[in-house]
Amino acid sequence: MKYIFDNCISPRFPLMLSALGVEAVSLRDEFSEDVDDVSFYGSLRGQNVIVVTTDTRQITREQEARALKESGVTAIFFGPFWARMHLWDQAKWLVSKWQRISAFAESVTKGTVAEIKQNGRAQVYPV
Repeated sequence: MKYIFDNCISPRFPLMLSALGVEAVSLRDEFSEDVDDVSFYGSLRGQNVIVVTTDTRQITREQEARALKESGVTAIFFGPFWARMHLWDQAKWLVSKWQRISAFAESVTKGTVAEIKQNGRAQVYPV
């Protein structure tokens, strides 16, 4: 499974996960850095990828939420705790929780949208 990390997450983290054998890339590695979310999700339609982000506004803004839903891709959002953590703590958290996160993301129906809590558990959102 390929994971695409949104620009709101350090591009170092997909590199770190790649070094551990995860197929992970930064959005900026595959798309223009200024791509808007509607275009981004539109280009993912039908692809077997999982988007990782912290931007929960994507599920509250009408056009972005529609684009996400129509793309059919799975999206996981790191909860508000993420922004309160320093870079090193984010890295430690990500590595320590990754197996749980990926097991969840790869087991759900394509198109699922969920928030990952600080304990690594997921809460599915209706989209």
